[in-house]
Formats: sequence, structure tokens, C-alpha cells
Amino acid sequence: MPKKDLLSWSVHRKSVDARKGKVLFSFVIDAEVRHEKKYLSKKDVTIAPDESFHFEPKGTQPLHDRPVVAGFGPAGIFAALLLAEYGYRPIVLERGAEIEQRQKDVKTFWNGGPLDPESNVQFGMGGAGAFSDGKLTTRSKDIRIRRIFDDLVRFGANPEILYEQHPHIGTDGFVPILKNARAYIESKGGTFRFDTRLEDLQIEDNALEGIDYCTRERNKDSKAADAEEESCHSLGCQALIAAIGHSAGDTIQMFSRHGMDIENKPFAIGVRIEHLQKYINKAMLKDQAHNPDLIPARYQLTFKSSQDKGVYTFCMCPGGYVIAAQSAPQTVVVNGMSYSDRAGENANAALLVQIDESDTGSEPFAGIHYQEELEKKAWDLSASNKAPVQLASDFVAGRMSDHFEQVKPTYPLGTVFADFNTLLPAPAAAALKEALIDFERRVPGFLEGALLTGVETRSSSAVRLNRDRETMLSSIAGVYPAGEGSGYSGGIMTSALDGLKAAMALMDRFDRPADASIK
Repeated sequence: MPKKDLLSWSVHRKSVDARKGKVLFSFVIDAEVRHEKKYLSKKDVTIAPDESFHFEPKGTQPLHDRPVVAGFGPAGIFAALLLAEYGYRPIVLERGAEIEQRQKDVKTFWNGGPLDPESNVQFGMGGAGAFSDGKLTTRSKDIRIRRIFDDLVRFGANPEILYEQHPHIGTDGFVPILKNARAYIESKGGTFRFDTRLEDLQIEDNALEGIDYCTRERNKDSKAADAEEESCHSLGCQALIAAIGHSAGDTIQMFSRHGMDIENKPFAIGVRIEHLQKYINKAMLKDQAHNPDLIPARYQLTFKSSQDKGVYTFCMCPGGYVIAAQSAPQTVVVNGMSYSDRAGENANAALLVQIDESDTGSEPFAGIHYQEELEKKAWDLSASNKAPVQLASDFVAGRMSDHFEQVKPTYPLGTVFADFNTLLPAPAAAALKEALIDFERRVPGFLEGALLTGVETRSSSAVRLNRDRETMLSSIAGVYPAGEGSGYSGGIMTSALDGLKAAMALMDRFDRPADASIK
């Protein structure tokens, strides 16, 4: 192409193909050109798709009170952003703390202090995704995904996420985004109440009329457990987006008491597996293991066990850390996290096995009880927040570990050696063992020195809050389940998209609140 024909260009997508030992960078370019028809006749040249966001609310039903968004994780963030943009002035309730206080609460716990059941890795401004690797990959082809990426960049994310093959933010990268998104929502008339839990629904003729919420008052002058007080209030509300997250079992139980249609769904449990990142680089990239454009390397593995159970690695954190992710006392839950530079010595990934009603039984909330019992069993091993650990090779061989090898644990609250063959339910343990043997065959050295830390139980929701496919309404009119807690999404991007769709559905039913006062 002559330079004079190229008016402007930008990178639309960048990907890497490191197969067969040869590294290739592949680019899709958006270009504005002269003589468009001439270039469209060439192979692999097409009109760029229109990825701009188009939406006009069609709602006509009067909304006497401002809509409420319960939860400010990815689903709640993008629901509240869209509602605010279109003049609906949402009220956001978040049971956890705003981000600075939440970081303090989590740090206190990771340093050996008390767990705050309301402000931790699961609950608080940003949701569970705020303490993660911040992966933004998704298999969804929904065109609205681009709107989410654009908003993330608008509020502070690196513009490279718009075209990278495996975009991520890192736990530290979320902080400015959260602050800027909150400021935007407030600038449009939105209101936030942190340390505020959705307590109950007020329902008439199976339609939402109001909510009850409880706010705790932090006494910053005292560290005593009884220094905090809770005050509860009522609020008129005909439209609620329930973006409560996958660990708000108490809120889900409350919905059930009001007759919401809720069903068990498959989920997954397992462990975190840690390797040295330099081993992962070598195993995945071979002679390109030191290429700064490719490291830190990542992996994704799947397996089907002899008992027909799916096993897979999930949320792989290059240069990351295994973290304490419990939200209830006397439980142990682990997850993975990376900072934006992914500079940690270890890599970790969830190693998960699919669980269904054949494992849990079919009673209501059987999956939630299954999760809770396993988390409590892990805590009981040491009657502390220490996480059970075992060398992967010892797990496969059926023997207890009594020492670490080259991989040292990154879990912050200490560890206790255990045998996951007996800690995990037998079908799950058998499936994980088969998978590890297969992974070693496919990736030589995968078992050597690798460390298992458990238990990982909160990768997804164990229930689904059933909703209408078109209107997104639950069986209680006015309540829109959204995000991971609804059972319809998993991960940052699909949860954000679900929140966006819930806000659109709400605005296609309800008109803007006219003179609803700020309460």
C-alpha cells in the first residue's frame, strides 16, 4: 500500500502463536484508506465492524423510587454505570467497605488479625475480582463486550487491554478504575452506601415495593469487637439489580424465603497448584523461555476422568500468589491473585473438578452446604486459618508430605501438611489424581516439586436464581439477578456484561424516576 493511501491506523487485535518453537505475532489492523474498494477486493480485508454501543430505553412503567443495585462487583459496577449514564440515579448498596478500607481489612486478616465477615476478599467495593489476576478474557462474542473494555480504559485501565490476546489488569490496577467509576456514578446523581447489607425485601402481590437494609457504623477510635453498631432502615424500591456475588449465601436464603425460584447448579471445587514461574516459562515456551515479549507464560489444561468428571485448570495467575479468601469464620478458602507486573516467583492456578447433584444430593442449597462443609473441614485440620498443603507428587502417590521442595507456599497465613486424598471427597480426589497424571504426561515436570494448597471452593455459584430470558426478571417482579451470584456468569467480563444487560432490561421496563428524593 502506498503511504499516501493510508490515512490512519490502529491495532485492533494482537496475538501470539508460539507453537512449534517459532514465535509469530499476529495483528489485526483497523485502517482508514483511500480507494477503499480496491483494498476490500484483497484477501483478509473486510469492513471493520461497528462496535459502538447503541441503546435507547423503552421503559414506560412509572418508577416511583430510584433503582437499587445491591453489590458493587463487576456486575454491579456496570449496571450502576449504565443506569447513571441514562439518568436513573441508582442507589448502590455494598455490604463491604469502600476500596481503601477494604484493602486495610484484607491486609489486617492476611497479617494474622481477625477476619471481617463483611469486608474481605469476597465482599467489598470491586467484588471478588478486585483481589485476583484481573483477567479480562472471555469467549463471549456479544458486541457489548467492547463497551465494557472502553469503559475500563475510560476509568484508568491500560489501553492495551483493547487489543491484547490475554488482557489483564492485576489487583493493583483495579483501584483507580473503581474510584473513577464511583466518581462518575456520583456525578450523575448516583448514591453509595458502603458497609450496608441488603437485609430483606418488601413484597406485595409478588412485586417488589421496598427493601430493608442494615448499615454498620465503624468506630475508628476503638478496636473492640463490640465497638461497631448496626442500624437498619427501609427504602421504597420497585427495581432491584441483585449483583450480590457468589458467596452471599445469607442473601440467597432470604430471597428463597420470599419464594424466589432458585435451583441447584453444577459448580467446581479443588485446590491451587503452585509451580516456579521459570519452570512454566520453560515448559510452555521451550527455547523462548526468556523472551520478554512472551513471559511470564501461562497454561490451560483440561481432562475428563474415568468417572466422566471434568477437571480443568482455571484462573491461572502468572507470577502470582495464593491468597486467603474466606468470608466466614472457622473456614479456609483459597484463591489466586497477581499484581499488574506479574513479577512473583511462583505461578499458580486453580485445579478444579466439576461437582453436581450426584455429589451433593438434590436438596435445596445442597451445593452451598457442600462448599461450607469442605471449608470447615479444612479449618478443622489445625483449628486455624492455616491452609492444608501437599506436594502434588505425594498426592498422586497417596502419601503425606512433610517438607517443601523447590516451590515454597505463598499463602499468607501459614500452612499445615494434609492428605488431599482424605480431605477432599473421594470422587473429586480420584478425578484430580487422574488429571495430574495426565498433565504430567502432557507437560513433563508438571508434578515435580509442585505444591497443592486448599481448598478452592468459590470459583462459581452453587445455585442459580432463575430469571426470564427476555426480561431478566426473577420470579419476584422487580428483582433482576445479575452476575456470578445469579448463576448466569463467571469471571469479570461475563459478570460485567450480565450487569450491563440487567440495567438495559430494567430501563426497557421502567421509565426514569421523576422526583424520587435522595434518601
